[in-house]
Amino acid sequence: MNLRRWIQKSPESVRLAVQYRQYPKGTHILYPGDENSHLFLLLDGLAEVYQYTPEGMFISLFRYGENSCFGEIELFCPSRMSLGIFALKDCEVALLTKELSLLWATKDKAFCAFLLEEMAFKIAENSDAYIRNSTMTLKERLLYCLYRHAQSGTLGALTKDNVASEICAPTRSLNRVIAECQRAQLINYDKHHFCILDMNAIKKIVADL
Repeated sequence: MNLRRWIQKSPESVRLAVQYRQYPKGTHILYPGDENSHLFLLLDGLAEVYQYTPEGMFISLFRYGENSCFGEIELFCPSRMSLGIFALKDCEVALLTKELSLLWATKDKAFCAFLLEEMAFKIAENSDAYIRNSTMTLKERLLYCLYRHAQSGTLGALTKDNVASEICAPTRSLNRVIAECQRAQLINYDKHHFCILDMNAIKKIVADL
C-alpha cells in the first residue's frame, strides 16, 4: 500500500485539494488538545502520538510510520480533542478536510476499508496495551517495549526517557530492571542505545504474556 499512489488515483476533487506539509524532526504536528478537522496521511517519516498525565508525565502511546494515518478518530468524533503528535524523523504529510475524506471514502471502497482498519487496529492496540500493562511486571513491560520497537524498526531511535514514559516507570526503577536484564544477557544498554542480545528468549517471554 502506497498512499502517494492512492492520492494520485483519488477523485479529481480530492486530488486537487490535498495539502502537503513538511514537519522537520523534533517539531510538533499536533499539540495535545488541538482542535482538528483534518485527516493526516503520513507519506514519509516517523511520528509519535503522546499525552500528558494529570501529574504532567509524558506518555508515549503509539508510533506512526509511512503509509499510515492519524486524525481519523476526530473526523467521526468531533468532541474528542487531539492527542499530541511529534515528528521523530522528518515527516511529509498530506492533509484532507473531513468533507474530502468522507467524499473519498464513499467513492473508493479500498480507501474506506483503510480508514476502518486503521481505527480498528488502534482501538484494539490501545485496549490490549491497557490490559497488558495492568498485569505485567516492570521487567515484562520493558522487554515487551523493546521487542515491539525492534519489530517496528524503531529500536535504534529509542531513548531511556522514551522507555520510561511508555512503560510508566520511574527512572530509578527502570535503571534497576535494565541492569537485571543485562545481567541475564537479554539486552544491553550502552551509549544511550538499547540492543537486544537474545531475541529468542525475549520472544518466548513476550509470547507467554
